[in-house]
Amino acid sequence: MTVRPPADVVAALDGAFAAAPRPTNIDACSCCIRAEEIAVLLNTPRQRLQVDDLVAYGVHVMNTVGGTEDLRYFAPRLLELSLTPDGMTWPDLELIFIKLGQANWWSWPEAMILKELMDALWIDVLTHDPSWVGTGELLCSLGSAQPSIAHRLHDWSALRTAAAIANLHEFLTTETEIKDRRLVAQNAYWDTASTTYTELSTWLNDGPALAAVEAAIAAHTSEAVQAQLTAIRDRLLPTR
Repeated sequence: MTVRPPADVVAALDGAFAAAPRPTNIDACSCCIRAEEIAVLLNTPRQRLQVDDLVAYGVHVMNTVGGTEDLRYFAPRLLELSLTPDGMTWPDLELIFIKLGQANWWSWPEAMILKELMDALWIDVLTHDPSWVGTGELLCSLGSAQPSIAHRLHDWSALRTAAAIANLHEFLTTETEIKDRRLVAQNAYWDTASTTYTELSTWLNDGPALAAVEAAIAAHTSEAVQAQLTAIRDRLLPTR
């Protein structure tokens, strides 16, 4: 299946969610979102909602504000604003994806386009160096919304492109730390009891990532790429 570029998938979100019913009421804690903010959400067409209209809702939905059905309606706009340069910076992308996971997005009629979006975002990291999202931020987001990231790590292990290698180098050197001789992702949004976090930890510390890097060192001839791969290998070796 051909996956469209992320921008094209984002642009298609609203149309794909056209059948999601617009809520007529949002149950909410008045301490978390004001009545006038709820009124804006209920009375403004989804595509006209702006960042400030959705911040409180995005932070608290699935906890003290709203639930699965209204999140299904607002999800395309939340994602569009979160994945647009100069768009929504709070709540963080990880938190939006956590909410989607809590809402069991895979059971929604629109699950196919959400899956395509997640695939497109990850392919972008493996083939480009997107300025709008950090690799660790996206990996944690995917790990919060999906039951497994094993296929993501498998694809990353190929290290076919300079972007995949550069993004792994950046992730390891700026978004991990070593504790008890094991690399640990620093992103505070990770649920360290989750299956996806265990998959990442195993990949980083128990051999698969190191084997992938050693294979890439043998395959690539660029001096710049070799230097990055060597630095990655050095970062992984203390965990062995």
